[in-house]
Amino acid sequence: MKKRCKLSLVFLLIFAATSILGGTIPPQESNSPPSPNALKAYESFVVEQMEFDGIPGLSVGFIKDDFTWAKGFGYVDLENSVPARPESSYRLASITKTITAVAVLQLVEEGKIDIDSEIQAYVPYFPPKKWPVTVRQLLGHLGGISHYRNNAAEGHIKEPKNTRQSLAIFQDFDLVAEPGTRYNYSSYGFNLLGAAIEGASGLSYGKYIKKHIFEPLGMEESRLDNPRDLISNRVRGYQFINGELKNSEFVDISSRFAAGGVRSTVVDLLKYAQGIMEGKLLKEATYKKMFSSMALRNGVFTWYGMGWGVQPWASHFAVSHSGSQPETRTHLLIFPAEKFAVAIASNLEGANLMPYVRRLIELVLDEDIDSYAYAQDRVLQSIYKAIFYVYSYGISTYEWNRAPFSKSREDLKDAFAYFNDHINEDEVRQNLDEARKKIAAGIHPASNQALTKVGSYMAQALEEEGGRELLLSYQKRGPIAFFTDYIKLSTSNTAPRRHPRFKAEFINLVANWEKDWNRTYTDDVRHLVITPGTNFEDLGPKLKETFTGASLYPDFTSDLTDVARYFLGKNNPAKAISILALGHDLYPSSPVILAFIGFTHLWQGNVETARTFYKGASEVDSLHPILSVDQFISSAGQLVRAGKLMEAQALAFIAVDLYPKEARLYVELSDLSLMVGQKEQAVEYLKKALKIDPNLEAARAKLKAIEK
Repeated sequence: MKKRCKLSLVFLLIFAATSILGGTIPPQESNSPPSPNALKAYESFVVEQMEFDGIPGLSVGFIKDDFTWAKGFGYVDLENSVPARPESSYRLASITKTITAVAVLQLVEEGKIDIDSEIQAYVPYFPPKKWPVTVRQLLGHLGGISHYRNNAAEGHIKEPKNTRQSLAIFQDFDLVAEPGTRYNYSSYGFNLLGAAIEGASGLSYGKYIKKHIFEPLGMEESRLDNPRDLISNRVRGYQFINGELKNSEFVDISSRFAAGGVRSTVVDLLKYAQGIMEGKLLKEATYKKMFSSMALRNGVFTWYGMGWGVQPWASHFAVSHSGSQPETRTHLLIFPAEKFAVAIASNLEGANLMPYVRRLIELVLDEDIDSYAYAQDRVLQSIYKAIFYVYSYGISTYEWNRAPFSKSREDLKDAFAYFNDHINEDEVRQNLDEARKKIAAGIHPASNQALTKVGSYMAQALEEEGGRELLLSYQKRGPIAFFTDYIKLSTSNTAPRRHPRFKAEFINLVANWEKDWNRTYTDDVRHLVITPGTNFEDLGPKLKETFTGASLYPDFTSDLTDVARYFLGKNNPAKAISILALGHDLYPSSPVILAFIGFTHLWQGNVETARTFYKGASEVDSLHPILSVDQFISSAGQLVRAGKLMEAQALAFIAVDLYPKEARLYVELSDLSLMVGQKEQAVEYLKKALKIDPNLEAARAKLKAIEK
């Protein structure tokens, strides 16, 4: 949920020290610790949010420059009333993948691994596949290695396994795609990398990471998990079953050793993050490559580097990884340019930790980290998205590299031409779908990252004109201020040099938006915290009054849908619908609100009403992530876990209507058909999936299993 925190005085000032922009900016002390009031506010938030989420225990901490803070909340063992502490030992789950990536790259630096060699060079017993699979591809989930195929068996292993036994689980699986052509998240791929570490180093995986990662950083509480060992401060895990809190199922995770087998504390995770940022584990050039997103062969970024998720958060360059498995939910986030990191772990399976991460970032950095804007017109909403991309990817790239991204003046000229040609109101209105594709492509190699180049140049120009304080101010003031100031600079006759300009109609649009934003983004709105305890009867009229007459205003759709999702989880769909009705009043063209209204009606069994709302969301923005195939599959899973199998089937049919040529949806329909005893239909859906995609080996394997 979006949390509003106090903005710096810099927001009220006009910014650069020159006659072009006017005014001054007070110095920002980036290395000063957060105020005790901020930490107290965060602690109060965590206690309240944990009660809403039903989380038994949670440990969280952060580092900012030389300041470190960590604290435990709730209980890590309910039966024995053991409180959570910073030193509580949690399963890290997939955060382990980042450790494996660091280990591989250490061996690359030593010349013991060639990152572009086939994996069999280090794991000769792994069977060759249809296409070669390289170490680099495995690090980015581009190797075509399958993830879990049959979670009912592979996700509930009780006995310990060594490396050879762990690889035997999947070594005969066919590749899911030709390497480099598809991102396919794969824990098995990282187990294969763990075996490569052993082959190249001569040490077991556990001994290697202890000697080369944990010991150099003083991570004394980090180790491979072992249910038979005595481990200090071991956390006990929990899950909800039919709304009732139960102990987690015992699963031995040695079979996930290099993909999810480490146990640690948030204190050690912060040491780990700091060690990476300070170059104690890898050379700077190496970890910068590790923190660079890979791209598919078609020139589209995956937003995953080597073992890390890589995507900006607002204007911050950010890398992160989450973890989820029996007993645990974890997250590690790093803003390396700011020397800032957050580590959090919970003992509730499936817990949503992002509200806790967001709130901590906002209070520590004194920012509204996920501020976004809503435009009444869907054409203008697409233009705002382009503005946000330029701001977010541009500033974060400039901050991380400390240089503009364009290669030459001609390259920069082409980038601005891309923006001016494709992101103007007339062009977008003539062909909205095509314009949206151009906007989406603008941050990828396929378009030469034109929007990123525009934004990184703007960042450099504004820093040169107004100093570093000006550039840092946009982390608080947002994209409209970023564009407004650059437009002032680029259109001034007294500017020290010629800057590329935007078209006049776009300049007018930004000027109008600046007025609306400054009017609607009030102190009350800025400080607003929306939780399940919010009085929506009071909030609704206040927001309507504030936003009336504005063409652009703050977007709280994610907050409202988060709270609606909470009430669905409490089996109170009527309350969810009432909150979403407010969302629809405020944001009538929001695909997020429309889709979630559809999902909530589906939860109640109102299939045709749900279909209408999903169709409406698609008409507004068919490319929105809320309507992605992955989101449909995830939502169907949520319905299955709630015991709503028929509703899950209905959702899959709605998805098929939108994506009739998406093979994965037919695999999902097959799985759902088996759950309700429809074997013949399940077979037909798998055949349909294979007709669409003959290389979909997961479907072929399922079909063979059914027809045995």
